[in-house]
Amino acid sequence: MPQNKAGIATTILAPEPAGEGFIEISPNKTLFIQKLTNEDPPLPEIVKGLETVEKVFDHFKPNVDVELNREDGSTIKENFAFSGLGDFEVKSLVNQSNYLKNLSLENDAYLKVISQLKQNQSLNNVINNPETRAAFVNALKALAAELETVEAQE
Repeated sequence: MPQNKAGIATTILAPEPAGEGFIEISPNKTLFIQKLTNEDPPLPEIVKGLETVEKVFDHFKPNVDVELNREDGSTIKENFAFSGLGDFEVKSLVNQSNYLKNLSLENDAYLKVISQLKQNQSLNNVINNPETRAAFVNALKALAAELETVEAQE
């Protein structure tokens, strides 16, 4: 069987005159296969005209119900639908879920705060000194208590 080298770490086996070709997965890659729907698998059927991945997704319309864990231990049910390979990217999955969008926004906000805290030399000086750090922590606790009092009055 003739072999064509298509690129680094890939080998394409050219089809024989009476058969089909196979693309070998290189050893440094992982093939992940999973059931992408809550429905039972259909009986085998011949579906003609599905020549691209997009057409396969369009025909089968895979979707899955997922339970996501919240911080308090409760769960929330979400449904993720897949219309192409790009729908498996983190950004696409986050865009399909309000819960994940909120978590992503919180995460971004925390990362910005951490970045600003690391760049703030005055705050670093306060945190590095045990006495000023204790005073700072007490001030933050007092501020939090005051905010809780104001919130309770509203």
